[in-house]
Amino acid sequence: MLALMGMATGLVWRTFDLQFRQGERIVAWGEDHRLRTTETIGLRGDILDRSGEPLATSAEWATVFADPSKIEDPLDRATVLAPVLGTEVTPLAQKMSVPGQFVYIQRQVPPEQAAAVEALDLPGIGTRPEPLRVYPLGGSAAEIVGSVSLDHNGTSGIELLYNDLLVGAPGSVVREQYPGGRSVPGGHSELVPAVDGSDLRLTVDRLLQFEAARILSDQVRETHAKGGVIVVGRPATGEILAMSTATRDEDGRVVTGAENKALTWAFEPGSVIKGLTFSAVLDAGLATPATTRPVPDRVTIHDSEFTDYSPHPTLDYSVRDIVVQSSNIGTILWGNRLGASGLYDYLRRFGLGRTSGLGLFGESPGLLQPVSGWSGTSLATIAIGQGVSLTPIQLLMAFNTIANDGVYVPARIVAEVIGPDGTSTTPQPTTAARRVMSTTAAAHMRLILRDVVADGTGRMAAIENYEVAGKTGTARKPHPDGGYEDAAGNYRYVAAFAGFAPASDPQISVVVLIDEPTTTIYGGSAAAPAFAEIAQIALRRMMVPPPGGTSDVVLAALPAGGGDG
Repeated sequence: MLALMGMATGLVWRTFDLQFRQGERIVAWGEDHRLRTTETIGLRGDILDRSGEPLATSAEWATVFADPSKIEDPLDRATVLAPVLGTEVTPLAQKMSVPGQFVYIQRQVPPEQAAAVEALDLPGIGTRPEPLRVYPLGGSAAEIVGSVSLDHNGTSGIELLYNDLLVGAPGSVVREQYPGGRSVPGGHSELVPAVDGSDLRLTVDRLLQFEAARILSDQVRETHAKGGVIVVGRPATGEILAMSTATRDEDGRVVTGAENKALTWAFEPGSVIKGLTFSAVLDAGLATPATTRPVPDRVTIHDSEFTDYSPHPTLDYSVRDIVVQSSNIGTILWGNRLGASGLYDYLRRFGLGRTSGLGLFGESPGLLQPVSGWSGTSLATIAIGQGVSLTPIQLLMAFNTIANDGVYVPARIVAEVIGPDGTSTTPQPTTAARRVMSTTAAAHMRLILRDVVADGTGRMAAIENYEVAGKTGTARKPHPDGGYEDAAGNYRYVAAFAGFAPASDPQISVVVLIDEPTTTIYGGSAAAPAFAEIAQIALRRMMVPPPGGTSDVVLAALPAGGGDG
């Protein structure tokens, strides 16, 4: 009897413990098996070109995962799953053999492959939505758009800079289900909606970006160069229409879409800077385009001798002649008249020595030392583009200033932010527009730069039916060990052309840089032809008619020859 009473008492206490002490745990276990939570994804926002065409978008793909705690025979399960995923059996079985309740089997699989996995209905194997980032232009716009990690977070370019706006917020769906997994009609359900990220519409034109990459690659190959950069913009608005970088990979092939050297490459510009030097001379009231002075072919400054590219007797050169013929000596003489502080102040106003304000990571401010750090030859070298470095985007913005009646307009690359609810906002530049030079001085400089293309070193930048303005440059590259010569006494060069069109009413601007060309080293022959090709496409794309003409005029570059000092 006592034994029976003891057994009864124990049963009562076990029942009490089961019902009350462990009740919450049992209820939680039941809900865990009765309620199924499915994560929903908020898609990352699209990055669009100026017309709304996608430069980066997200496709709804999936990831395949496993719960190793529910897989008794990993090898058997892998044997069935591997053919569907197109993977080997042994590595797959090893993934399923790790301890725990979750492991990735394969990430970012296409929808049809995910559906095939689901159709197998394998215990312990499942799929969940996971987007795939797609770049329709491939490498042609990668230096601008950037990239994302496997987890869809920005790692470079626009993707990184605007990651907080682009990234979406996940949601979830909770449904009551039968033991077999079917949803219970009218059962418990909860929905937390996912929120998509904002879309970004850039100022970049998709077609021009593609063409810039193509033209640049062709020119780098043709000149047997190390690489190059093309930047296309709109002077009046500061909008960037295209930015392309070409380099050579370890196998010597020309590739685009790597580092955005339009922002990161600080180079010595050479003669292309003369457009800025003489803009300062004109604005300071020291001369007019017709003002002349004797110009020899060589001059000694401090402890260094400077020469023009070709020997010549002392000539009476006008300011126009000096720029059109790209005379180093004439530029140095007028630079001395302007003075170190004057030249420095104008170059700073043109944007040298500071970043463009685009905000993209890795942008270089270039190098423009304060006058207190200048040597006895700095004024001479900086006036002709040596001993100072700038980036392609800085060069574009400086020439935009000349094109834009002397007003510097900050660079822009994001035109619009479109929220998940469709609301639109326009990002404001971080810096304000500013006047750099007078309208009159800018107009004089545009005419001089027009003559550079019509009669001077920039003939190969000419475009039929349009007046083009611009400046060539051929600069020696500094050697890492100092000076400009390597151990064998050889020089390396950067060939440049910066300009805009139409000269009288600039609508597009272009900078072309060819890094270490070998078939020709001159800006007039290595860079100017690429300018003509991309500029004529840009004029057509922006529907800019030639003066007195219509927008459907067939555009073609004029075959011509030239070179510069």
